Amino acid sequence: MGNRQRSTSGFGGAAVEDCPCGSGLEYMKCCGIIHKNADAFANATPEQIVRARYSAYAKREIDFIVGSVHPLNDKFQADIDQMKHDIEINCYDNFELKQCSILEETFEGEGEQMIAKVKFVATMTQVDSREKTAFMETSTFVRAGKHIRQGAWLYRDGEVEAVPTDGDDEEGGEDDESKNGEE
Repeated sequence: MGNRQRSTSGFGGAAVEDCPCGSGLEYMKCCGIIHKNADAFANATPEQIVRARYSAYAKREIDFIVGSVHPLNDKFQADIDQMKHDIEINCYDNFELKQCSILEETFEGEGEQMIAKVKFVATMTQVDSREKTAFMETSTFVRAGKHIRQGAWLYRDGEVEAVPTDGDDEEGGEDDESKNGEE
């Protein structure tokens, strides 16, 4: 899963890169299609949106990050250009993002009141020091449209917590407070 070396030089090289979410699929067969295709985004599950948001930070797909945030999110800004600017300067530029592990996806409520929760662990490696870090988040999603089958799932908010460790986990435990609720 993701261990094979791929050549990304030449025409279309970015399309055959492994997806940053860690699925083992090529980017354009995984999160890339959700980033680039409105129908794929509208039909994606909350789990797929979490993966796509993680990959969007890795690929600097700022438009997707902004477009996947619910207007009732605390960090949502009516000035979309300012919101894009704020996200861009706070992107994970000093980190390699290679793995988003989904732990659980649940649904609560019915009809217009339905919400989805996705618990995941985001793993990152600091570019200069090669230090690995991770955080765990439970993200809440609600539909953009008023009907259960209408509209994309949008990121409403998230609760970030430290990754539980088993005592010898080199990656665990670091809570990236500066990104609280951002993924």
